[in-house]
This record gives sequence, C-alpha cells and structure tokens, in this order.
Amino acid sequence: MQNQKRALSFINETGLTEPGDELTAQITKTGRKVIKLKKSQGMQKYSATQYSNGTIVETKTTKIK
Repeated sequence: MQNQKRALSFINETGLTEPGDELTAQITKTGRKVIKLKKSQGMQKYSATQYSNGTIVETKTTKIK
C-alpha cells in the first residue's frame, strides 16, 4: 500500500494533467536509468538518463508553434 501511495504521489508531482500526457521509465540492458515525460501532445518533452557511473544527463525540449 505504501508503494502505491508513493507512485500516485510521484505521478501527481510530475504534472500529468492532460489526456495524452506520457511518463515512461526503464532500466536498459547496460544499466542506464531513463525517465521520459511528454506533455501537451508532444510540444514539451523532458528526459533524464542516469549512467552507471552516477552521471545524470537531462534534456528539455519545447516546440514553438
């Protein structure tokens, strides 16, 4: 039950507010931890990758109409 509360809290904190907003997370075969957030029908995107050495690379993209 505690994990469910934490998961719901995390989802609410990410700003998923509109239909079509997406949040994905995965650990790759090489051990990278990747999280991606897509909002506003792809107009705003955010991703973060944590490498096995601890380095985190963040990318934010905003499309202008």
